[in-house]
Parts: sequence; C-alpha cells; structure tokens
Amino acid sequence: MRTLIVYASKYGCTADCAAYLQGRMSGDVTVHDINKGAVDPAGFDVVMIGGSVYVSKVAKKLREFCENNLDVLLKKRVGIFLCCALLEQVDEFFAGNFPAALLGQAVKKVFGSEARLEGMKFFDKVLIKAVTKGDFSKFKVSHEVMHEFLQEMDAL
Repeated sequence: MRTLIVYASKYGCTADCAAYLQGRMSGDVTVHDINKGAVDPAGFDVVMIGGSVYVSKVAKKLREFCENNLDVLLKKRVGIFLCCALLEQVDEFFAGNFPAALLGQAVKKVFGSEARLEGMKFFDKVLIKAVTKGDFSKFKVSHEVMHEFLQEMDAL
C-alpha cells in the first residue's frame, strides 16, 4: 500500500505532524511539502492532507491541490488533518478550505497547534497574541488524536 502525506506548513508544526505520522506507519509512505512543488496523488492508495490554519485559511497551494485533484482523491482513502488552536471553529475551517465532496468521505481530525513565536513574522505574532490574550496554554499538539487519526484511516 502506498501512502502520500501532502501538507503545507508555515512555521513547522504541520511538517512535524506529517513526520510523526510517517514514523508510525508501515509500507511505502511519501511525505511531500506542497510549497516545494506539485505532486500527483494518482499512484497512491491513501492520501493524507494536512495544513495549518491562519486567519481561517489553509495555504492556497493546499486548497488548489484538493480542487485540482478532486476526481482522483474521491477514489482514494483520504484523511484531512489541521493544526490550529481555535477548536471551536474547526467545522468552519474544514468547510471553508476543502471541497464538500471530499469532506464527506474523509477522516477529519484537528491535531492542535504550537505557538512557535520565535520564528513568526511580526504580523502573525501580533495576531496570535491578540487572539489568545497571551494565554498559550491551549497550544498543544495531541499525539493521542494523531493515533486516533491513523486508526480511523486504517479502518476505512
């Protein structure tokens, strides 16, 4: 079985999650950063799609990947994971970033997030501090949710 984990990561949290998933899977697993170029999902049995949410959106290239490959993806086992801290808005984030047909068949999980302030651009740092009021306690990635994601993907 061939698995593709395609992701977009702004500050590294999503990239780390993709690597974590890869390390817990058997078989032929390819991890691809969509920001480094296109990838064709046709040769894979399973496709996992991951992105970080900033101002309610995942990276444009990730959204385009899903839209441009929708016909192919609808014939695959698909999982979508997000890295974000605003858990109360995840339904909006999924609906606003991915085609409804894909969401209807995909395993969907939110892994949480990390506040990597040292690497953030000024605007992102100001925005995250304003939204959280300086309370970064909910910025945690859940390995438990990542394991649930893998189990649900195996059950498809």
